Amino acid sequence: MTTPALTHHDIVRLVEPFARAGRAVDLAASDRAARRIVFKPRDVQVDPRGGPAWHETLALDCSRQGFFVLQRTLVGPGGACATLQASGTDAGDLLAHIDAVPAATHFSVGAGYIIARSYDADLPRGARPAPPGGVSPLVLSRAQVQVEGLELALFIRLPHLRSVAADIALTPATGPRPDLPEDLLAVLGWDWARLIPNKEGWSSKLRLRGPVLRRSRTAEAALEQVAAHLARVMAESPERFHDRHRLARWSVVARRGIPSLTMVLMVVGALLLPSLTDPSNAGLWMALHYVPIGLLAVAFSLQELPQLEIPPWPRRPRAGGWTAGAEPGTDRAG
Repeated sequence: MTTPALTHHDIVRLVEPFARAGRAVDLAASDRAARRIVFKPRDVQVDPRGGPAWHETLALDCSRQGFFVLQRTLVGPGGACATLQASGTDAGDLLAHIDAVPAATHFSVGAGYIIARSYDADLPRGARPAPPGGVSPLVLSRAQVQVEGLELALFIRLPHLRSVAADIALTPATGPRPDLPEDLLAVLGWDWARLIPNKEGWSSKLRLRGPVLRRSRTAEAALEQVAAHLARVMAESPERFHDRHRLARWSVVARRGIPSLTMVLMVVGALLLPSLTDPSNAGLWMALHYVPIGLLAVAFSLQELPQLEIPPWPRRPRAGGWTAGAEPGTDRAG
């Protein structure tokens, strides 16, 4: 059965708690047929030290009878966007819940970067609720990182499932596409995967272990780490990146070589079996038998599908910048 379009009387009744809070309906932006009410935007101050205001918009989805979804959208002067979504049966309670979350919760500003985090206020089944009178924890759903020349987007799909990796999309912000190494993010540690080129830029993965709230907090910490990393990398030359992360780059090579090493050891083990059948070598044979199995388990714990390859060795780049035509020897970090 199709839900009827919103009437003027319906809108007046639904927005009553919003009107009390000083929110006015934007009839031109609202969609009565889709049962979506949009409120007039307003400017909010995110940085307590001052600076440009951010643009805030509220939208109330009434497509399900007796059930509402309220979403706050914040857009910064540089285009960074973050949302907060809450759902329930009382629109007034949803507004109070969203207004209780300061706009500054969504943003972090550091040396050369801005992070915009989007949250879901609805806790998944089995998650620990807030104590009486406390503030319910928020679940990170996606995030955006802006640095010079690059934008990184992180998406936590299926947030209610345990230990599902987050998807990462890295795209050039403006200007020519930079020539980035595959291990740009992988040098940050075992939880980060290599970059895979695509039409828009690059894709990657971030491992997030445990239940939903733990994964959310882990992702928040990882965003701070990768934002500072990207800002520093883009401010320096490719040579500086290689020198700073030399050991980490070789560690990435070792990780990527695990699947191929597994196959080599399995073949070597099969060739050595005839010479290890002597009863006196039973312990050595058993140890050799389980090494490939252990390596296979490690290979499938990586953040990407195992590939049989000879990973490229990290070489010191000769280019002075990340884009074609950059002056050799330039180092914007000084």
